[in-house]
Amino acid sequence: MKLLTANRLTDGLTIWFGPNGWTEDAAQAARLTDEQGDAALAEWKTRETEVVAPYLIPLSAADAPVQREHVREFVRANGPTIGQTADDIARQHGRGDIFQEY
Repeated sequence: MKLLTANRLTDGLTIWFGPNGWTEDAAQAARLTDEQGDAALAEWKTRETEVVAPYLIPLSAADAPVQREHVREFVRANGPTIGQTADDIARQHGRGDIFQEY
């Protein structure tokens, strides 16, 4: 399974291809088979007057983006992590123990 994502041409926001067209909510993104994903990607690559740089994100067996894609999409949707300390990021992900002194 895969998700199709792109950026909206008018404002650059991250958008997701859903059953009823493009949406800003990743939870509403359509889960596409490999064949459906390839067909949708081919169609939207020719329509870059509406969206910019569409591409497919592979999903894991748990129906979540594979780890490297999860991090990439988090940064893409929320902006760079510059200014956050490694300690802050670890705490956000429930791993505050990483930087504890023993």
